[in-house]
Amino acid sequence: MIKPSRPIIGPLFLLILVSLLGGCGSGSSGPAGSGSAGPLTSAQTDGAVDFSAVSFTASLPDASLLLAGVPAIGTPECAVCHAIPGSPLQVLRTKNSFDNTPGNVSWLFGPHGNYESLNTTTLTTEDHGVDNTGIPFYGFEGFGTDPSCATNCHDPLGEGLKIANYYAATGRDTIGRVNRPIIGCEACHGGGQNHYGVASVPIARPNALRCGRCHNNAFPDNHLPFHPEGRGIFEDYSSSRHAKSLAAATYVPAMTNVVTAVCSRCHSDEGAQSYISLVNGTESFSSINSLMAGSQNIGNAAVVQCRTCHDKHNPDSLLGTKASGLPPSWSDEFKTCNACHQLLQSDDTPNTAAYHNPAVNATQGSIDRIIADTHYDDPSTIDIEGYIIDPTSTHSPSAGNTNRGTCRDCHNPHNADTTRNTQWAHSAHGGFIATVKDAHGNGAVTDSIAPAWAHYDFKIPSRTACQRCHTSTGFRNMANDPSGYNEANNVFVAADNQKEMLYCWACHTSNTGNLRNPGTFVMPPSYALPAGRSIPTNLSGSFICLNCHAGRETAQFIKNNYTDATIVGMSFGSFNSHYLAAGGILLRTVGYEYSGEDYSNTDKFEHDLIGIVIQGTGTNGPCVGCHMKSSESHLFEAAKKDASGFITEIPALETVCQKCHGVITDIMSTAVLNDLDSGYNASLSVLTAMLANKGIYYNKAAHPYFYNTPDPALQISDNAFTNWPNLNTLGAAFNLNLLAHQPGAFAHNSTYTKRLIYDPIDFLDDGALNHSVQASLNALPESDPAKEGAIQFLLNAAGGRP
Repeated sequence: MIKPSRPIIGPLFLLILVSLLGGCGSGSSGPAGSGSAGPLTSAQTDGAVDFSAVSFTASLPDASLLLAGVPAIGTPECAVCHAIPGSPLQVLRTKNSFDNTPGNVSWLFGPHGNYESLNTTTLTTEDHGVDNTGIPFYGFEGFGTDPSCATNCHDPLGEGLKIANYYAATGRDTIGRVNRPIIGCEACHGGGQNHYGVASVPIARPNALRCGRCHNNAFPDNHLPFHPEGRGIFEDYSSSRHAKSLAAATYVPAMTNVVTAVCSRCHSDEGAQSYISLVNGTESFSSINSLMAGSQNIGNAAVVQCRTCHDKHNPDSLLGTKASGLPPSWSDEFKTCNACHQLLQSDDTPNTAAYHNPAVNATQGSIDRIIADTHYDDPSTIDIEGYIIDPTSTHSPSAGNTNRGTCRDCHNPHNADTTRNTQWAHSAHGGFIATVKDAHGNGAVTDSIAPAWAHYDFKIPSRTACQRCHTSTGFRNMANDPSGYNEANNVFVAADNQKEMLYCWACHTSNTGNLRNPGTFVMPPSYALPAGRSIPTNLSGSFICLNCHAGRETAQFIKNNYTDATIVGMSFGSFNSHYLAAGGILLRTVGYEYSGEDYSNTDKFEHDLIGIVIQGTGTNGPCVGCHMKSSESHLFEAAKKDASGFITEIPALETVCQKCHGVITDIMSTAVLNDLDSGYNASLSVLTAMLANKGIYYNKAAHPYFYNTPDPALQISDNAFTNWPNLNTLGAAFNLNLLAHQPGAFAHNSTYTKRLIYDPIDFLDDGALNHSVQASLNALPESDPAKEGAIQFLLNAAGGRP
């Protein structure tokens, strides 16, 4: 694979194209400039429609506009010709518009035909039958008392009310026997009075504007349980690259209304449908050119739109059904996306010679249009080369996104916006994979880059306890069912040596941002709370974060289960709090607290109220309220640092920090945070030295971290420190390791953090808790670089305990 000019990010799916911004062929060679006879011509010249200029804010227009000025005859009348089995025009009942094959896949069996019944407990459809009243049915959830439900979208022409009469009059039950709300033929095609097989209907090929009259931002809240991703589809689409897929470079030179055949395959509605069976997207650049040779160019082409990827009569059926010669296990969703984004060859290997690969075609190549560089992970290697896609899977938002990782799990195909996916791929949750690709092209995520994902194969039986945080599958299953979570039931999208990062579908139930919410903190087995403490119940979306960022083991658990005598002979590996335990610090649940000392919050502390009661910080609790309140929310950064670790930016300064701290720079600024950061690290250095004075040497980079020798070369497991004199000394080591692995602790809960450092120093300097830290710090030599910073950070204004 090759080094990208800029990353193709994270999880797959821009439906039929992030590649939709022109540049296919120059027309100077190959099929881009060829075309037998004249071009194929679209029956409707909608390619130039500026969909972004249209806004649907409320409902459908009146029926006369829907009918395009031609009187209606009703879908039952249409059914006389268009629903008779065996008829070449059987589009209402048993014809798949994409491949013209019979089957229960067309209008009647799709959502617009509404030929189904509903299990009102599970909200799943159960069957299709002539006596079903559909879902919604007349009277469902106020359907009968709110006529706007029908007139706006569900039965805009009242055609569903004619079904029973039609059956009674004719005996034909080809579209059912009982009335049910339907979106019939004329709601999309206009009135049929002049048709009858003689004249065309007013709108032969409805474009996205017709779909948008219902699928827009006016989508009601009470519909979201049925269609979690249903709101704003038209607005998303109209602002996307899909709606702008035709550009200058896609046209035959000097023919601004004729798209070259090879470009049309992905950049136009007609080409996608005409040529996917000829070229299904898995081929190489040279083979695509060869296969497309002699294919007709397309005149008056339309941009990619709804009918491109969705069967025009049953939108549940996708374009991928037309792709041929592909593994039968591949889902139609994956076939549809792969047709243009070219991830896999038909043998399941990555398509490194894809059409837009710059290494293959320097003039027409664009790394932004192919995804094999970031979306393929080699199952035979221990490193992570890319995001894992399961080509056999399909998206299931209505089932809480419990599938196994495919395109729409992470991408909204309607807006085709990868901004957040790009951020994810530059974040720790994404293993910094985009950063790796930027720097190394074919680089991989390794243990040194992202140990949370690459250090172990967390799928193996010995790591089952880790899976709830170190695999997407484990986290998703835990978050979906906290009380019933069982590691034995985890079935991973990863296989062989593959490892899962924290993908979008781990935290989200939909590609429009709906969150999983465990609603509780699932305590690990070695988690115990100090007396009088509890985990708040109002953290909302921040429970997602807390379940992995509260620590794995608490000092209170150690105090409850060990004594001075029983810790002797044990390495620190048995007492590790684990890493990035920001939630445990924020909520004061994790640190070693010395008996008789006060660890309560000060009256001014309100960080735990962010995202709860502090106005303007959202409703998803403090983790989300701080770390995801900037335009780069999915980097999850509360502070940006340069290569030297110096804080250069506070992304949420205006949106969060200044809500309480105001705009006074000596209270909240990068300078203030850098001073605190410096003092924090100085204080940890003093604590490290205090332990070293006891013969306990700390190495943050080498598990189990504490050794009986200062020589890094000898700091191996055989030399781990095990001769702990007492719990309070072990507690000092516990707090040091906890805080050294949580670099922002001073910002999460400043006073608590300071006390977790102050008290161990107080104990270690003379074996007693007597608030002697000021004297101990003052006694440090002036040459000690940590002295001044620790004094400024740890001591209160009077020189005492913070």
